[in-house]
Amino acid sequence: MGNDSVLITKIQRFSLHDGSGIRTTAFLKGCPLRCPWCCNPENLTLSPEPYVKDGIEGIYGEKLTPDELLTELLKDKPFYGGDITEAKDYSITSASEIDRLPGGVTFSGGEALLQMQNLVPVCERLKEEGVHIALETSLFSSPESIALAVEFIDFFYIDVKIMDEHRCRDILNGNINVYNDNLSTVFNSGKPVILRVPVIGGFTDDVENRKAVAELIKSLKDRSNNVLKIELLKEHNLGLSKYESLRAAGSDIALPEYKGMSDEFMEAYKAEVKAVTDLPVEVMKI
Repeated sequence: MGNDSVLITKIQRFSLHDGSGIRTTAFLKGCPLRCPWCCNPENLTLSPEPYVKDGIEGIYGEKLTPDELLTELLKDKPFYGGDITEAKDYSITSASEIDRLPGGVTFSGGEALLQMQNLVPVCERLKEEGVHIALETSLFSSPESIALAVEFIDFFYIDVKIMDEHRCRDILNGNINVYNDNLSTVFNSGKPVILRVPVIGGFTDDVENRKAVAELIKSLKDRSNNVLKIELLKEHNLGLSKYESLRAAGSDIALPEYKGMSDEFMEAYKAEVKAVTDLPVEVMKI
């Protein structure tokens, strides 16, 4: 990929679940993790790849220059509301304050931090335009990318997946020490954070991991006011058609085997987390 290009798979307009207000979400391609339950398999590799869906051939991944990406993102600026050039202080400390934030742009993935260097000119221009910027991230990235992110990003959605060092490595292909270091960098920045916990049968739902997740969140809350709330993401199979489209084009990517999580389990987990952290907890079914 060229040094000045950004590889994306989709620009989703009028997003309502990727940050405050009305947002435009850019899904960037490439991820260092290989979560067995991933619902965006088209974003795993950092290169374009073919797919076949409903008999139609296509390519996941399009290279855009920063100017081209910025043009697409700013098409929706009239719907964002607010202007952070008018009020620089967006260091909110509770979930009840989220509604006062404007809409804006959210970078998602895959892992958007893999292309953070190439996003810098886009973020610089968005700042000049007064656009609020959010990032959805797993935090498994380089310290340099994290440093750039805390400079430009106004609001973080951070995944909390598997806390055990060995299971994180063996199941996710992740280094939990990298995650913890990057988590500290974000929290030291003072930027507001919503923590997202995927609840996946056979992977993240066991007693030990649930306890470790709750303890981590409590420790983060005790050290700062960054955490606004926790979102428990209920397992779903909405990404299956994308796996099938990749396989139809010759990919050997394995189909995920979803076990499903009951509403009763999700509510019980919600109560567990709230009891330990005393933070707002929401079950998300998206």
